[in-house]
Amino acid sequence: MATASGSVKIAPSGIPGAGRGLFACRAFKPGDVVASVDRPYVAELEVERMEDTCAWCFQRGETDPDARAKAALMGMPAGFIDPKACAGCHRVAYCSKTCQSRAWKREHKYECAVIAPPRPELPHSVRAAIKLLGRLKAADPSGPEHKRMLDLLMEFRPAGTGSRLEAFKDLDKQKFDDYNMLAWAAWSYCGKPGNYGALDTKAGATAFVFNMMCNAFTLASPVDGVKFGIGFDNTICAANHSCDPNVVMTFLQPKVELRALRPIKSGEEIFVKYVDVTNPIGVRQAELKETYFFDCKCSKCSKGTKSAEDRFAQDPEELPARYHAIADTLIKKHDAQLSHFLASPPDDATTAQKRVAAMEAEAFVISGTTLGGGDSVQSDEETIRNALKMCLDSGMWSHARQPVPQLCRQLFQIPGAPYRAFRIGLKAYFEILPKVSPQEFYPDRLIDTWGLATVANILCGPAFTEIYGELQASGVDLRVVFIGLLFDVYDQLPACTVIENTFKQIVAGMGLSEADLRERIKQTWPSLETAARSIDLLKD
Repeated sequence: MATASGSVKIAPSGIPGAGRGLFACRAFKPGDVVASVDRPYVAELEVERMEDTCAWCFQRGETDPDARAKAALMGMPAGFIDPKACAGCHRVAYCSKTCQSRAWKREHKYECAVIAPPRPELPHSVRAAIKLLGRLKAADPSGPEHKRMLDLLMEFRPAGTGSRLEAFKDLDKQKFDDYNMLAWAAWSYCGKPGNYGALDTKAGATAFVFNMMCNAFTLASPVDGVKFGIGFDNTICAANHSCDPNVVMTFLQPKVELRALRPIKSGEEIFVKYVDVTNPIGVRQAELKETYFFDCKCSKCSKGTKSAEDRFAQDPEELPARYHAIADTLIKKHDAQLSHFLASPPDDATTAQKRVAAMEAEAFVISGTTLGGGDSVQSDEETIRNALKMCLDSGMWSHARQPVPQLCRQLFQIPGAPYRAFRIGLKAYFEILPKVSPQEFYPDRLIDTWGLATVANILCGPAFTEIYGELQASGVDLRVVFIGLLFDVYDQLPACTVIENTFKQIVAGMGLSEADLRERIKQTWPSLETAARSIDLLKD
């Protein structure tokens, strides 16, 4: 049994076959920080983020001049952060001398010469393994750093805890070969070092790549959801998955927190989500099987299709006749995916159940979900709108039942029509997000709220004077709406540098005290909610 921190500990999991787990050492209330790390032990940028994002603190700046000017005008940090490339490798960038110095001392000195041109840009897994081998060689074999690095190699699956990588090969030969190639590249680029004491460095690189690729978590902006890269940490990654998690992970650039979603008792195992747990059981199980190679048997999955995520707004037998022919066509199109959306095998399902399952498969594919190893689809606006109409007009889906929320998010993100985006986002803010993400600090909810705040701020500009005036006449002051949404995010993430800087700058420019602003928000919100509930998504 190993102690991870004063509030949590690592011990054998209560899930059969899961290996280790993370457990609470004391009781927690909803919203409490259960565990945190100042920066993941391993944190790597995606190749496409290496130019515009600090490789140490993960603060991002706009590199396009127009986008940078627009972000600065709106008071967004991306308009002011300016990462500079390392003079040695010209591959990674840092937002300050402080970040560059910290990165050099801990890890960059082991990779700088290795990743420099003319060598091609290397994927994050290879860069991470190169750093780990360098850190292992430099660490005191009897010290805590060496022990922590060995923990990443020896105690995580699939390479550690007595597991055999050959068993992984039986699960997915293509990934097995890919991961082996990445590990070999890292070891080779390091000069094919010999053993470090008792450690076979080639085997070590292989174990690390497999463990990282199977346990790493995504590092994404807490405000706009932009994906920066991946993290792999001894404490955070010790938490196992549940489709009914009791904590949620938040990335605060570069800090990572686990916050309690509900009361947690001392001694209770800590669970996070590995996939979107608002999806139906068939989608969740398929994603977990394909990516993490296990069948989930958590409390939610044990209910089968009886959970809220699988309940339709009405019985499949009540599907309107105008959708029968459409659904029959989709049955043929999605024959291979039907089993993901049926409570029983397709041969045992009724025609009505198959019809609704086929409609669901179609809507999920359009929403960007891959099923059973299928390819992802880039859907255009008309296709997304038609899928949303099929879900809502058929009467089978509520606004909060997936994939309706995801389809709304896709429409919201289509550029070029900020007023339409504002109406969709407003509907989601009052009628979808509170049901899909009940906790106000939930990352997905904060990302959508920030997006709505950004659109509200755009509509305050001179190009939308008419819209601004119309809303003002109805009791909705867009400037107050923008500030109110900003307060929503700041109140939940006051420790996030991006939020804090934006909040202080915007509020200072309003010329009113924080108390006066909050009072104006309180007066505006009833009119805003009335406007939101009158919005018809099928007409926007």
